Amino acid sequence: MSAIPFTNRELTRAMRELEAVATPPTESARKNPHRLLLFYAVECGLKAVWLRRQRRDVFDSVDITKTGHNLRQVLKELNVGAHLALPESFQLERPVRRAQFGDIHQAWRYGGKCFSPTDEDCEKQLLKVLSWIQGELK
Repeated sequence: MSAIPFTNRELTRAMRELEAVATPPTESARKNPHRLLLFYAVECGLKAVWLRRQRRDVFDSVDITKTGHNLRQVLKELNVGAHLALPESFQLERPVRRAQFGDIHQAWRYGGKCFSPTDEDCEKQLLKVLSWIQGELK
């Protein structure tokens, strides 16, 4: 995997731009492509918070290799508490498949539908995390 380092400023800007596209004005308008962008907004935001707490400016290749898309691990390292915990795994319907939450971006990118937890439940939890991130990055 190629790892391009990004600065805290770039990650924060990406989070805000992704969030703007990922959260259309009405919930009924939200589909899995919006949730995919929401996932990436949360990923960028968590990495920006992580950098801030580390008093560093660049999320480098070592950091990228360590975290990948494992948002649960980043949340754990940030010690945010259980109220912001993301599901450990999810299940896709027909055929039933189980995967780690860090791979949900693949499900949403390739047209999968989650049923346990639902796409909507995953979205709600990601929105809670995003709200927390916004408070941290003020």
